[in-house]
Amino acid sequence: MAGSDKQKQSLYFPEGMLGEIKVEANRQDRSLSWIVQQAWRIARSEIMRFPSVGDVIGGVRRTGEQDEEPCPSTTRAHLRGGGRRRDLPSTAPVIVLR
Repeated sequence: MAGSDKQKQSLYFPEGMLGEIKVEANRQDRSLSWIVQQAWRIARSEIMRFPSVGDVIGGVRRTGEQDEEPCPSTTRAHLRGGGRRRDLPSTAPVIVLR
């Protein structure tokens, strides 16, 4: 990877998840950044199947069909809160990827 391809970015993880990432990075003698990059490469195709906020809002699909139950991550109430998940602590640990 060329030096110009790198960007600094802050990512917030729940404390337990960050701990697991650190343990795995230690086990593999790799950086936290490398572990997260590999996890993204492995999970990318599955994550791309998730509906976007524009596809589902309040349980109503763009086609006008009603879902049986609104998806909690894409409801208007969730979006009013700035997209922050309520189950995460307000000061979740952070790692900075370089």
